[in-house]
Amino acid sequence: MRGFVPDSKRCDLNCGFTAVELVAVLSMAALILGGLVVGFGTLVRSRPTVASFLDVPLGSTVSENFYGNSSNTRATPVAPHYGMMAVAENLREVFYNDVISATAVFCLSRNNINTYRPSTIPYNPLVHGILDTPQQFRAHLVTIGVSPMPFIDYRNPLNTVGTVPTNNASIFVLQYSKFEGRLKVLAIYDIDVIRLTNPANPQGFHASVKRYADDKNRGIAFPLIFAGGYDVFYPPSIPNPNASRPQDWINDGFTPIYITFERASRLSILEGATTDRFKLAAERPFYFIWWPDPGARHLGPQPNTLNPQDPRQAYNHMAGRTAFMFTVPMFPAL
Repeated sequence: MRGFVPDSKRCDLNCGFTAVELVAVLSMAALILGGLVVGFGTLVRSRPTVASFLDVPLGSTVSENFYGNSSNTRATPVAPHYGMMAVAENLREVFYNDVISATAVFCLSRNNINTYRPSTIPYNPLVHGILDTPQQFRAHLVTIGVSPMPFIDYRNPLNTVGTVPTNNASIFVLQYSKFEGRLKVLAIYDIDVIRLTNPANPQGFHASVKRYADDKNRGIAFPLIFAGGYDVFYPPSIPNPNASRPQDWINDGFTPIYITFERASRLSILEGATTDRFKLAAERPFYFIWWPDPGARHLGPQPNTLNPQDPRQAYNHMAGRTAFMFTVPMFPAL
C-alpha cells in the first residue's frame, strides 16, 4: 500500500486546464480588458475641456478681506472641479461639527464684503433685548455700535419692500461663553458670489465659502482669522459669451443663500402672505442654507413654476444649482 495514491490526490496531481479551456479564459479576459479600455477612452473624451484654474481679478481689497493677502488676482479652480468638491465636502463636515456645538446660529444678508468678524460680542441680558431672530441679532449689532454695518435688514424673499435676495451672506455660529457680558463666536462662515462682467475680465462668477475662527495665540479682543474654505469660478451658462453683452446671462446667479422658517406661533400676528408663508416651524425656528457646488458647471437659471404663496417658490430652483444644502436649527443646543 506504500505506492497507493487516493483518486482525489491523483486528480490533483495529473489533471489541469485543457487547451480549449485556456483559450476560453483568455478570450473572456480580452473582452473584459477591451471593455475597460473603451470605457476609459469615453471617460477621457467626455472630461471637461475648460482650464483647471483661472486668475480671477478680485482686487487687493477683496483678497485682503477674504484670504488675508493683498494680491489683485486669485488663482481659482474653474467649475466643474472635483478636487475642490472634496475640499467643500470637508468644510461641510466642519460646519456640521460647529453647529452641533452652537447655542445659536444667525444668518445675515449683505451686498458687500463682511468687515465684522469678532471673537466675542458685547451683550448684557439686563440691558439688551432678546436675540431670537436674525433681525434682532442685527439690531443688537447696531445698538452696540458696529460701524460700518455690512449687514442689511432682510427677511426672506419678497418680505422686505425694496430688497431682493442677496448674493452674499454671513453665518454667525455662537457658543457658550465663559466671558461675562460677552457672547462667544465659535465661527463665522462668509458666502460670497461675485459677478464679473467687465469685458477686460473673465466672464462669470467667483463663488466662495470661507470659515473664520479663533487664533489660539490671541485674546478675545482680536477678530477671527481665515481658517479654511473653498472657491470656484463659474462660466456663464451660455457657451462662448460675448463680453460686451453681459445681459445675455443676466438670469444666472445664486440666490437665496438661505431661507428662515419662523415659529408657527408667529402666525398670531398676520404680516401678509409673503411673510406668513415661512411661519411653519412647530417648535424651534430653522434655516435652509445653500452653498455653491464646485461640481456644477454654471449658475444658469432653473425652472420654478410654483405659486408665490407657496414657501417652496422661494427656493425650488436651488435644487438644480447645488448639492450642498443644509437644514440648521437657529438654536441647536437648546
